[in-house]
Amino acid sequence: GEYQKWLPRELVISKSIANTTGSDIDRDYHSDPSNASTCVCNMSYYQLYGKKPQVNNVTLYVISHDDFNGRLGNQMFKYASLLGIARAQGRGLFFHPETDLAKTFKITNIAVNESSKRWPVISEVGIFEEKMFKLPIYDVRIMGYLQSFWYFFLVSDEVRQEFTFHDSIANAAANILHDVGEKYNFTMTVGVHVRRTDFLTKKLQRLGYAAPDKSYFMKAFSLMKSKFPGRKISFLVASDDLPWCEENLSGNNVIIMPKASPAVHMATLSSCDHVIISGGSYGWWSGWLANGYVIYFTGYMRSGTPFGDWYKIDQYYPRMWIGLGN
Repeated sequence: GEYQKWLPRELVISKSIANTTGSDIDRDYHSDPSNASTCVCNMSYYQLYGKKPQVNNVTLYVISHDDFNGRLGNQMFKYASLLGIARAQGRGLFFHPETDLAKTFKITNIAVNESSKRWPVISEVGIFEEKMFKLPIYDVRIMGYLQSFWYFFLVSDEVRQEFTFHDSIANAAANILHDVGEKYNFTMTVGVHVRRTDFLTKKLQRLGYAAPDKSYFMKAFSLMKSKFPGRKISFLVASDDLPWCEENLSGNNVIIMPKASPAVHMATLSSCDHVIISGGSYGWWSGWLANGYVIYFTGYMRSGTPFGDWYKIDQYYPRMWIGLGN
């Protein structure tokens, strides 16, 4: 099935009933039952885990323990993963309307519920956990960043729809691309996200984060050019370290993006044909939303460090993305 391009063979999660028919569910589940350790959908959830809803016609909710924790990219992971978890179990979800996420995207699941502060909390350890698809039969809050595309792969279309930029942000990004296009006359744009400043601090270095060298970007540029011979490619760079980019990534076809908000820069990157990223959730989502070729830095998290020891690269980067080192 389509999922096998993305997920390991031992993990099979059936499509949500909201997006498919019973026959589709049967076909996916039985396509290779020897490899199916998990099958979760609205129809089969209670049957699989021997639990039944205690009250009819009452929606159970799963929400984030703290919507405001983390910046835009982190909030996107939480929302997308909660959406996948909710759809798999017939639950509802909502996010606070004052978050960076709600101010950036036209998300539909927004609300404020003061009573939710008293809901029980279930913690997530930072990697994909199957227990999130076996939640107890009551409203819960999830503590954690939920940074694995495994949580929401099967509702990807809905996630893309939810992550529609507000018009003012989308228009600002379109203006940047239009102005650059008129000036440089390119036929293809590759967005480049360069995150450096916080990844170079001693605190984050000790945790395991790393920023790529110039050599990584040079290899990524060359690889993109090799995939599209004869095309006039423009590399459009957004970064938190513009002096470094101007010194190390300069060239006739490399354009430093004008200053703008993080939301506008993400909208611009995700409107490019393809994307090159360094590390972090902001770059991850810029690449995922662009939906073209994505090249990522394989050294983003160093082994033998607090974060590196639990980091699972196959749970974080989709298999069709291209990993390169320095």
